[in-house]
Amino acid sequence: MDNLFSYGLYNCSTIILRRNITILLMLNRSELLNILENALDSSTEQEVLRDAFLDCFLNYQERPFDLSWWQKLFWSLIFAAMLLVATGGNVIVIWIVLAHQRMRTVTNYFLVNLSVADLMMSLLNCVFNFIFLLNSDWPFGVAYCTINNFVAHVTVSSSVLTLVTISFDRYMAIMRPLKHHMSRKKTIMIVFLIWVISSTLAVPCLLYSTTESRR
Repeated sequence: MDNLFSYGLYNCSTIILRRNITILLMLNRSELLNILENALDSSTEQEVLRDAFLDCFLNYQERPFDLSWWQKLFWSLIFAAMLLVATGGNVIVIWIVLAHQRMRTVTNYFLVNLSVADLMMSLLNCVFNFIFLLNSDWPFGVAYCTINNFVAHVTVSSSVLTLVTISFDRYMAIMRPLKHHMSRKKTIMIVFLIWVISSTLAVPCLLYSTTESRR
């Protein structure tokens, strides 16, 4: 890391000082830093030169969070297994409830809604975030950055609200077993309301999500 620091410092100093690098190599690091500081202070384009120097210098630095190929492979295999379980499990739950008439109860409709939210999170958010974390780069553009954040907040909110609704439904079934009865139509309306509330809470993600380029 120290060699990279020195290499970047001396090479990028040629941008500011406009001198041949062989001349700069005759200076020690402290002398070079003092000359750089004086040159920047006396320049009329101080901000432009400072930004140019930083852009150049950062290109020579190693990123300590970069993973080796075998670490990327290891975490990719683990994530693939998790994604397979999450996707397969939620698809099975949805299929069981929707394909079998006797499974279409109020609680199971809410479980389907929970599975849909989890499935959306797995396929539309987690995959792309994993690629971003693995490579420290977001190659999917600003548009999907917005969609990605929106989906994350919508699905999390929907999951939480669905769990709250299931808890309330079970509470009423226990406390008032003879009077409690939620119709299919009412259940669908509640599910629709959950998604409306979740989408409303996630609106700021549509308005303010963006990407930043850092070299």
